[in-house]
Amino acid sequence: MLRLTAVEVAAATVLLSCAATATADESNKCLLYLAESTIPNAGLGIFTGVPVEEGKILGRVGDAAFPTVDQDWHVSPAKSMLSKHSGDYHWPLTNYDWNADVIGMDDVAKDVSVTVSGFGAALNCHFALLNVDEHVPTYDAAGLDRYTSPGAGAITPWWNRTSTALRDIAAGSELYVDYGPSWFTSRDGHFQLVPLASSYEKALEFLKAYGKMLVGTDSPDDLVEDKMMIGDEVQKDLWDIIKTHPYVSRERQALPETHKDGIRAIKAGDIMTVEVENSIRSLEYLEEHGKCVDNIVPQQSTIPHAGRGAFATRVIPKGGLVAPAPLVHIADKSKTKMYAETKGPTGNIIRDEEKVVHKQIILNYCFGHPNSTLLLFPYSSNVVYINHHSTEYNAKVRWTNDFNSFHHKDWLEKSVDFLEDQWTAGLMLEYVATRDIQSGEEVFIDYGEEWQKAWDEHVKKWEPTSKESDYNNLTWWTEKRETGNGDPITAYELNNDQDIPIRTWAEQQTNPYPHSLRMRCYANTNHDAAYLFTPKTTPVYRRPFDEDVDMAMDGEEYHMADCQVRERYERGEDDSSDDSSDDNEYQITHKHLYVVEIDVEKTVDDVTSFHEHYIMTDVPWSAIKFMEKPYTSDIFLKNAFRHEIKLPDEIFPKSWMNFSEEQKQKAKWYELW
Repeated sequence: MLRLTAVEVAAATVLLSCAATATADESNKCLLYLAESTIPNAGLGIFTGVPVEEGKILGRVGDAAFPTVDQDWHVSPAKSMLSKHSGDYHWPLTNYDWNADVIGMDDVAKDVSVTVSGFGAALNCHFALLNVDEHVPTYDAAGLDRYTSPGAGAITPWWNRTSTALRDIAAGSELYVDYGPSWFTSRDGHFQLVPLASSYEKALEFLKAYGKMLVGTDSPDDLVEDKMMIGDEVQKDLWDIIKTHPYVSRERQALPETHKDGIRAIKAGDIMTVEVENSIRSLEYLEEHGKCVDNIVPQQSTIPHAGRGAFATRVIPKGGLVAPAPLVHIADKSKTKMYAETKGPTGNIIRDEEKVVHKQIILNYCFGHPNSTLLLFPYSSNVVYINHHSTEYNAKVRWTNDFNSFHHKDWLEKSVDFLEDQWTAGLMLEYVATRDIQSGEEVFIDYGEEWQKAWDEHVKKWEPTSKESDYNNLTWWTEKRETGNGDPITAYELNNDQDIPIRTWAEQQTNPYPHSLRMRCYANTNHDAAYLFTPKTTPVYRRPFDEDVDMAMDGEEYHMADCQVRERYERGEDDSSDDSSDDNEYQITHKHLYVVEIDVEKTVDDVTSFHEHYIMTDVPWSAIKFMEKPYTSDIFLKNAFRHEIKLPDEIFPKSWMNFSEEQKQKAKWYELW
């Protein structure tokens, strides 16, 4: 990585300060705080420092997303075609990851899970209080072209996954996102039957019966002290018995924590009203006991080939907090290795243990140490954008000295074997300023001598990908779009831009879509036609598109097939194929219909197959989808840089140094890492 002098850094700061100041001066208030959750035993939570209207963005910018691809296969047993179950190896990020289809990243690779920093990892779920709507990230490689930059593939291009308010949110409120019921039901052994949305309805029914028992009537207005049939102390004892009954249920867990809150819920006719009040912390509390996560924001870095960097949104004095960094620990960094394929003894595809071809992208964002197998991923908002500078750094990391309810200081004296048995986060670093940092100035830390040497060696050996042989480059298409010579280039953008006609096959010969995309159509190719013999030629079926048939679900999936547009024509005035029907999720009227062609391979048995060809007319825009081809992102470049950030010797616990120099040499550590 090229180094900047102090003068160059200062000059870059002045140039960038105009853009950053507009954001910073918008309000000097901290927009978001990290503090202890209002949910008992839930660890940390994110709280808003200002009121937020429904539909408005929370914070200043969205978060970064990190795909982990085909991991079960890459850590599968040696010489086996079978994958381990995710519980068979230590990867606590499993508890923080999102399903790729929810993030819009399921086409990144065959098997994908996605870690999202900030809101994607730090928010809790409370089904009675959901107030955050999360969106999909944007694909943008921040100008790192695989033909010109050694930084290509070294950063995640998925960023700015924004979160917006589902409803008006009061200042001081804890923020909650929907994990989905299965996240909890699949972890009943780890959590004490967390209440689902339906649990609160049944809990309210119980509360009404409880209230009637107290006063002998169904009227909430009678729930006053002089009408109670039992005294306050007896009520408290009775409520304690109810809440601590040995037979746990989700409905019981949905009941308010105290008997007084139970009566308040009966009077309000809604448990949510009480839960909302209890989920709000005062701004004074957050200032004293929380940590602001709004001090930095991502922008284009001043460091060449670094992509984005983190810039101060306000003045941070020397010794002041830049950002808190709760950590997810990974006991064995070798679990980030990605292997080449080879054939097993029976012809099955297995991993070649002698050939490590890559490592997961998340490695570049983790702290580690040359003498340890441990990795630490900081999941607070925007800290992943803090770049390296070996001489002009203005911040450093240290262990937090508070947040004792979350940060287990005793873990710093435990072994890596102990940490391998811990499946939830329990450690926290802090980024602090080593000198005054001005608003709009980029924040740097020192990644360590090992990282610098690895980067210098990478730059020395780096050679660009050949344009002639590269069909997967997204950066080139991004440049075309930015110069006004190209249309949207990601599947997400194309699928949401209904104003642009879909190009026909003939048009694509001179104006192609990115090679990283494929076109898929909703089409039910199951039919009643029976073949007496396997066809020797390709049967051709021509029919109009039928929404009831072609867009119907087959179990949990839709019928979809690769397709190509052959013709495009405008709708007639009386055309009934309308994308704006009540059942259509897009609620728009696209002015074109299409003729698409589809080739389908069908199997007769294990060795016999044949093809069918379909020509479908009157196909609406909503039935044609673009999808990313797997493994085409820059993160899969074989020459992309990978290296952990070194946690400084002075704060890295000796008890975690489980890899001696002798062992490192014996295992050919440097060749593999």
